[in-house]
Amino acid sequence: MKKLYIVGIGLVFGLAATVFLLFIFHQKAVESIIFFPIDPTIQIKEADTSLHLLNEKDNDEYVINWEVSSDTGEPIYLRQDISLLFADGRLKAVLSDWKDNSSELTQYATYSGEDSSHFVALTFHHGEIHHKDEKITSTHRMSKDQLYVIDSSFSPLQSFKDAETEEQREWKEVLDKVTAQQLEYSWEKAVDFFDIPVQNYDLYSLEEIIDLQEKGLPGIDHARSKEIVGRLWEGLYKEYFLGIKTAAGTTIPPIDSSLPLILISKDYSHLLVLFETREGESVKLIQNLEIE
Repeated sequence: MKKLYIVGIGLVFGLAATVFLLFIFHQKAVESIIFFPIDPTIQIKEADTSLHLLNEKDNDEYVINWEVSSDTGEPIYLRQDISLLFADGRLKAVLSDWKDNSSELTQYATYSGEDSSHFVALTFHHGEIHHKDEKITSTHRMSKDQLYVIDSSFSPLQSFKDAETEEQREWKEVLDKVTAQQLEYSWEKAVDFFDIPVQNYDLYSLEEIIDLQEKGLPGIDHARSKEIVGRLWEGLYKEYFLGIKTAAGTTIPPIDSSLPLILISKDYSHLLVLFETREGESVKLIQNLEIE
């Protein structure tokens, strides 16, 4: 039985309530991410996220082109992709699309920025499969891309994914250091606020979860790892992507919140998600990973 709730806010979602509420939402909007057992026969064969700088400035702003695409190779009941665009560790934009009875999805968007920044786009590609025997399964895959944009009065506008020149290496070091410091501050604040015994957990940023996609989480088999990741994104979609519930009981957009930190208990009984809202409020989500 899986549970997802926000500590200190008083909202608890049991299995029955979660499935019912999401089912109703799914029927009305047809846009939802629900984890079902992983389908062993259908995979997302192609998944891609890309960021590119459009080398023109307007009113001191530059424009980034953001593209997301995926394909299962054959039509399935529901396809959905969600993507999160971060700049220097803070969420700046979200992208989402879905299709019924389709195999492929392609999305395009642009983001206008100013000043030098490190952009990271993280994407969850999801598919829901309905079988003739009324069994429901799912499939998923993740992808990401990054882009360093250097917007300085001392040099022409430029971008790179991997630093090749000395100048690029210096900019990368500066931007990485600033991002790391900001994230460490927000994560450590949340750990202290909720008094979390971090020695009982393995800690990963959401970006690192994607990096572990091929080899899986350490200490468990690949199938179990994929299940945990699927359930993680189901929770992130409901409690982060669609809006963040605050301690005051309001729901606010996730824009300008921090990149989530994922804490997976070493016995794999549960995981925690920590992040900071744009107003500086620390939020903790808990998800039960035990199978009953």
